[in-house]
Order: sequence, then C-alpha cells, then structure tokens
Amino acid sequence: MLFSRQITKSLTAISFLISTAICSLTYANDFSQPTPIKITEENKKAFQLGATLLDNFHYSDISLNSISRDVLEDYLHNLDSAGIYFLQSDINDFLHSRAFALDQDIRDGDIKLAIEIFERYRERAIKLSDWSLERLKKPLDLKQKNTVHIPDYREKKLKSMRWFRTEEEIFAYQEARLVDSVIRLMLAGRTEEEAVKKLITRLQSQKKRLNQMDTSDVFSIYMNTLAHRFDPHSAYMSPENSEDFDIHMSLQLQGIGATLSADEDKISVAGLTPGGPAIKSGQLKIKDQIIAVGEGEDGEMQDVVGMRLDKAVRLIRGKKGTTVRLLVEPASGNPPEKEIKLIRDTINLEDQAAQGYIEEVEIEGNKEKIGVINLPSFYMDFDGANKGRKNYRSTSRDIKKILEDMNEKGVAGIIIDLRDDGGGSLMEVVKTVGLFIDRGPVVTVVNAKGKDDEHWDEVPGEVYSGPIAVLINESSASASEIFAAAIQDYRRGIIIGANSFGKGTVQTVIDLNRYTSKNSAKLGEINLTMAMFYRINGESTQLKGVVPDINLPTSYDLEDVGERSKNYALGWRKISPAVYLPYPNVEPSRLDEINKRHTQRMQSDPILQAYAQFNDRVRIENQKTDFSLNFDTRKKHYQEWKKYSTDYKKSQSAVVPPMKSDIKRKEDIDKSNALVELEDDKELFVPDVGLYEALKIFSDDISLQRQAGINPVEENIANKAEKK
Repeated sequence: MLFSRQITKSLTAISFLISTAICSLTYANDFSQPTPIKITEENKKAFQLGATLLDNFHYSDISLNSISRDVLEDYLHNLDSAGIYFLQSDINDFLHSRAFALDQDIRDGDIKLAIEIFERYRERAIKLSDWSLERLKKPLDLKQKNTVHIPDYREKKLKSMRWFRTEEEIFAYQEARLVDSVIRLMLAGRTEEEAVKKLITRLQSQKKRLNQMDTSDVFSIYMNTLAHRFDPHSAYMSPENSEDFDIHMSLQLQGIGATLSADEDKISVAGLTPGGPAIKSGQLKIKDQIIAVGEGEDGEMQDVVGMRLDKAVRLIRGKKGTTVRLLVEPASGNPPEKEIKLIRDTINLEDQAAQGYIEEVEIEGNKEKIGVINLPSFYMDFDGANKGRKNYRSTSRDIKKILEDMNEKGVAGIIIDLRDDGGGSLMEVVKTVGLFIDRGPVVTVVNAKGKDDEHWDEVPGEVYSGPIAVLINESSASASEIFAAAIQDYRRGIIIGANSFGKGTVQTVIDLNRYTSKNSAKLGEINLTMAMFYRINGESTQLKGVVPDINLPTSYDLEDVGERSKNYALGWRKISPAVYLPYPNVEPSRLDEINKRHTQRMQSDPILQAYAQFNDRVRIENQKTDFSLNFDTRKKHYQEWKKYSTDYKKSQSAVVPPMKSDIKRKEDIDKSNALVELEDDKELFVPDVGLYEALKIFSDDISLQRQAGINPVEENIANKAEKK
C-alpha cells in the first residue's frame, strides 16, 4: 500500500495536545522589527508535494482550478477573522485586481502572493496596535449606551463580515473593542487603572509576536488554508507540529491534557483529554480562551494573546507534579475571566480506560441494578499487543471484563456512556460492538476510488445479551458514532442524548519526506482525508451524525460544535446497505411510549425542569455577540448570571439522588478545589442530571420489553439458529 500510517483523528496542524516537558524560550532578537519572510526551497517542495497529494488522493473530487478564489479568500479571512486589519481596498487589490492561478503556483512552488498578503496584514495589524496604545493614554467612556458586536463562528464561517472602507471606521470599532476589553478585565476584579495597564501590556506583547512571525508561520497558515478547503480534517503539519502529534499518539503524556487551537489572537480550548488534569478539575471547558500562563505557585503571568500557538503550548507544557496557572476567559463570558491552577500529570492509558458502575433504580416497583460503563475513548495499547504482553489494555478487553462482572451481579440492563468520546481505534470499536451482537457487519469504509471494506465482528455470540442503552452527546464523534449507529441499526438497544458530532471521515498521515532523498530537510506531513465511514444501513455518519431515539437537553446547538459548524465539511452520502439481521429489542411503538413518559417527566419533575432551563440559559449566553459598553449594565448581568448558576448547582446537588458514577467526578473537583485559594473561584459540583434521566428512560424501556414478553437470552438464541 502506498501510505502506511493510517489513523482516525481530527487534530489539525494548528492544534496541539498539551504535554511533555517544558521548553524555555530564548530569543537573540528583541523583535522590535519584523522578521523577514523569505521563501525556502523546503517551502516550495512541501507546497508542491502537499498540494499534489490533496489534488490526487483526497476523498472528494475537487480540482485545484475550481478553488483558487476560495483559497485566496479563506487565507485573507484566516489572517483577519475579525475583519479589523484589512481595508476593503486591500481585499479588492488581492481578490479583484490580480489573476491568481493556484495550480500554476503549485507547479512552480510559488507562495509569493501569500507572503505579500501576510506582509500587508502585519503592517495593518501593527499600525492598529500602535493606534490602540496611543488611545489608551486617554480616558475611555465606560458609561455609554452603545454596544459592540463581536463576530461569532457563524459569521466567520459564512465570511459575512464586511470589511471597513477607511482607517477611521476601523479605529472607531477598535475603540469599542478596547472598552469591551477593559470592562471584561474589571468584571474579573481589576480596577480600571489595572485593566488599562493590563491591556497595554497585552497589546505590546501582540505587536512583538507579530514581528517574530517567520516564514514557517506564514507557510503553515497558507498550506493549512489550502488543505482545509478540501475538508476541515485535512491539514498540514510542520516538522515541529508532527513531533507534537507523535507525542500525542504515544499516550504517555505529561501536561494538563488539553487540545488547543488558534482563535483570532487568542488560544482556544478545542478538546480535553480523558484522565487529564484539565478535565478532572472541571474548571476548563471547550471553547474557553487562555489569555495568560504562569509557572509555579507565584511565577509571573505571561500574556499569550497574539502569541504563536506552538510557543504558548510550550509554556503550558511541563513535568509531572509541577504547577501551571492559567488565566482563562470562559466561553460564556461568565465570569469574564478567572485564574485556574493545575498540577501537571502523566496521562496514561489507564486514565482513559473504561469504568463500570452499578446504579440502583426502580423498575415496576422493585429495586434493580443497572450497569453504567463510562467510555472516554476507543483505546488500544498497540505496543503491548505487538510485544505479546498478556495483560495489554484495550477497550474491548476491558469492557468484556466489566460485562462479565455485571452479568455475575445480575444487572437488569447496561448503559454505555459515550458522551464526550471523541473516537479512537476502528478495530476496537468493531470488537466492542461484537460484545453485544452475534457475528455480523459493523461498519463499511469506502475510499476515494469507491472501493469498500466491510468490517465484521467475526466472533460468534454475545458476551452480554440483555437490554442496553447508549448515551451520546454533541461531542461523541468518529468511533463512538460507529458504535452508536451499529447498536441503533441492529435495533439492539436505544440511543439516548443529543445528536452526535457527525465526523464520518478517515484520515491518513503522509510524511512528505517519503518522496524526497534521505538527506533532505524535513518537510512536514499531510493529514489527508481518504475514506468515509458508512453505517450498516448504508448511510454515512458524516455531517448528520447519529440521531438519538430519545433526546436530552443540551447547552449546545449541533451547528455550533459539530461537523456542521465547520467550513467545507464533506456532505452526507449513502451506499447500499450491508446484509444483517436486526434484533427485536427496539420497536417504534415502544419508543413512542418511552418518549411520551420522558416528555411527561421533563414537564413535571422540578429537577429536569431546572436542568432544561439551565441548558437553555447557557446556550443563550454562548451565542451572544452584542455586548453593552456600559460597565454598570455588564456588572449587573454578570452578578445575576453568577447567582443563577450557583443557585442551580447547589439546588441540584441537594435534590438529585447520589449516583455511584458521580463519586469519582466529585473527588476530582474536590482535589482541584484544594489548589484554589479564593472560595468564589472554586468549582461547584453539580450532579449528572443527564444520567439521572437516562436511568429513568432505560428503566421504562426494560419494563416495556418485559411487558411485551421479550426475553433477550431466548430471542438471541433463536436469532443464532435462524442465521445458521
């Protein structure tokens, strides 16, 4: 096979896992002047090879000629996603006054236009920083009635922001942004004088970082713009970024366990690693923005606004047992800013392993046991397996042991919790589905040439044949979607939760140096989408994801966080279904009754009413794009939100029955809070209300199955006989 290192992932070249040992940053240059941008032979070669691979082997049928304008326009927006640097005249110059032939540039290895555009961007950005620093020498009006509009991802995705025509228009908008920034800093506890001083420091740092951006930075931005035009998961990884990815795949990490991405001038949290300090703390959330990093208990906070992502990553990395402090702007804006303290740790495979719990529920008037299996990822210790170790860890092996234990304990049913499970090993998801079904197809992988590869569970019989339910949410992606889809298509169990992410594509990592001589300088790697997953019913999981049978409230719209939120996501497709025999465990009429009972509880149970209202409120906060420039108005809103959020968490903790699966999460939050000095900064534990209602939904399902006379063991024996 031409390409050998094949994996499923959604890591981009500008997104890294925070891990390994800290690197000190020293510079021979003070960066008071811009670093020259010069095209190297390595840039030319990487551009030619990377683009050719995308053109010839990507799953979609896209010609380079057809996307020339898109790539140029996307590059402008990637550099200036807020629309505050380029003037309309700049856009007209680059988009309308020049002939741009991407295919010819690729043949020539020519990225001169990308560099010219970047230089214009840097010139405009430095000029705005200088203007802002001068403006902050004068008082700002914090009592005005105006608002400022901060574009959200929707506007950036649609590229609907209008460019300003004059510098005066930019300066007027920038003044509003400065007022907004000062208000945010004041709401976080600073005086106005301290807030302005902090903002000045931030702008000075941003200017310095603009000057230090070099050829490698510009090339990575441009090359990723081209790759992302094919689909959001295709990406270029520079030699430095490739090394970070290899560290990630080793699953022996030291750090906080977070994936970061560059979001305008700030560092945004793109994902949290199961078992890592960040997710255990409960204080860092997806889409939160890190604005400063401090080393140790009292090290000076270093502003990372405007900093190159790789350099910010290296500040956060560190050895196990050391402390890192992060200054964070929560995605919701409430609070506007908070400092969190984390102890770096080694993130082992053990921390990401499946965990089993037994919960007690009432079914038809009797107390019965429900097993809950929490699965953060579909993991596999490839090294242990290859070396023949008897006790190597894998998802299917671990879950098999848990199922056998739960069988012995006589559970009435089992919930597989795949919420926030971002995927993992294809082989392991096939084997894990096989624990719940007899032999049969699980998923089909179709490559760019239309060749399909049907992946089967080849092992006869089920390890567990009783009732099951699968719990998913908008962050359940890739392998977890394959699992949920197979269970749904086989009608083996019910799916509960929120629509899954919708990542149904397969990526292959290709080392560009495999096409050069052995002594060539490192060129980096291309992460290339070359195939797509299809359910056994013939439908892809791409874009649409898995639609649950019973919906739970969520604080996110799928368009905000799922595959649909990404530019150039590949479309949903369908092929001929596989040949398979469904189980009798899920019938439409029974689902209707389960949904009816669920709806009644949502309308009558105070716990669920509060849960739904809180999720709605969080969604509204997350989607705000217009902010008052009146400090008193903003302070009042913040105080109201903080009281509402605190009251909600305390009241739910008081009334939701304790669950075994909540114990570990509460322990992690308590450990994290022990590092926080101020009481107001501590994370409040809130029970898992989603699981609370999922247990009730599943109890209804088990009861209705019994009333219908379904005996899973007898039915499955009959199925086996029919298949034979």
